[in-house]
Amino acid sequence: MAEPGGTSRAPSGSPLPPAAPGRRLLRYSAAWAAGAGPALAVVTALWIYPNDFAGVGEIALGAFALMFPIAVRELRVERRTEFVYFLLGVGVAFAVGSILTGAANGLTDEPFTTPRFATMILNHQDPYVVPLVFQYQQFGRTFSFHATYFYLPLLPFLQIPGVPYPWFALGTWALMVWVARRRFDTAVMLAQPYMVLLAANGYNDLPVLLLLTVAFVGWEGRRQKWAEWLALGCKQFANAFLLLYYAVRRDWRNFAITGAVSAAFLLPFLLWSGPGVLCGALFAGRLPACASGAAPVFQLNYSAWLVWAVALFYVPLVAALRRTAERPGVVRLLRRARLGFDDLLRLPAFLVVGISGVFVNLCVFTLLGLRLPPGAQAVFLASAGAFVVAMGWNFLWNRAWAFAGRGGRSTAYHLGLYGVIQAGALGVNEALLAVGVGVGLSGLDAQIVGIVAGSLLGYAANLKWNFRAPAPSAPPAT
Repeated sequence: MAEPGGTSRAPSGSPLPPAAPGRRLLRYSAAWAAGAGPALAVVTALWIYPNDFAGVGEIALGAFALMFPIAVRELRVERRTEFVYFLLGVGVAFAVGSILTGAANGLTDEPFTTPRFATMILNHQDPYVVPLVFQYQQFGRTFSFHATYFYLPLLPFLQIPGVPYPWFALGTWALMVWVARRRFDTAVMLAQPYMVLLAANGYNDLPVLLLLTVAFVGWEGRRQKWAEWLALGCKQFANAFLLLYYAVRRDWRNFAITGAVSAAFLLPFLLWSGPGVLCGALFAGRLPACASGAAPVFQLNYSAWLVWAVALFYVPLVAALRRTAERPGVVRLLRRARLGFDDLLRLPAFLVVGISGVFVNLCVFTLLGLRLPPGAQAVFLASAGAFVVAMGWNFLWNRAWAFAGRGGRSTAYHLGLYGVIQAGALGVNEALLAVGVGVGLSGLDAQIVGIVAGSLLGYAANLKWNFRAPAPSAPPAT
């Protein structure tokens, strides 16, 4: 993940030399492309194969979004507010083009449904029990909507009357980045292409995330409690996050206030229509027992909440863990393991790259399976092709981590051994794929088992024989 602090650093940890303006712009553009490329590829695949690619693609978008600060670091982007302004400007330009042309757009009905639920409430209809029924046009196509409301009651009122909702969502995203602009790690994470994509499509998460950003980052450095309370009346993710936040901090006073404010938003609708409103207000209608009958599924906008949480709290969490690591007992434990805190600090980035690599594999496997002729041979060809692509992805973003300070052996030696180990991992992947398909698993499920097992074995082998320099003798404990 992004390193705390304000000094630009190379992947190896050494300070970056100042780059010329032209080179900085090139790095900025490469970083934006590194975030936009995978996101747009997944969105395109979702448009072409909406049923076959939905599950894998929607989760993959989140994994690629978490990768963005790692790509920024590996591309040696300097930690300057200028880069935040670059992301903001390019993001606005991309979103405007998307809203006007429909490119990478039309992923949700929220910009059409969310404002209409406010009209229902103002017309004395409880949207939790009275379904909204209407048709709308989106980029030349006609869609029908028939459903009850499944968020908290304040959300539909977060709009500017007369302003189309995608433009409003884009404005809230831009303001959110502006609020966080002086916190480099936070702003970069929030300004990345994945978040722009959600804003351009008019997802209603953006206004709520703006409120939470104002609540925790503050306006000109001053946290705004009113924004936190307003967020509690909008989307269930905000309520769940704030309750968890105060529980972890053991701040039971604010925990109780959070629960009370949440209940206060919902109480009028409970008195109006009874407990039937709870399905929509608490569970977003995502229970089989709810009137909608919808099963719990992962939506492509859900990852925005994880991205937001990492953006705001990863650096403070690292600072808190560093203070913990400086305690005498923890120092002795790390010395016995011949580890330093900075060694552990590199592991989250390695893990995020590995997880995103698994989803690269599954995305390519699914797409190749859809394109190749049906049959067992196509399944194994798709698996092999996906493994090669994912191996390139992992090596691209983890190569500096892997080869930094690895003793006196040449890069050619490490690359050769890496290739041998990865060939063995591919063999494990293919063998488990064959076993899984043989016992009746779907090709995708068997591939998940195979790629996870192959990746873990490959990582362990590289760590033991390839990517770990001889450890220095531990200094005596004091």
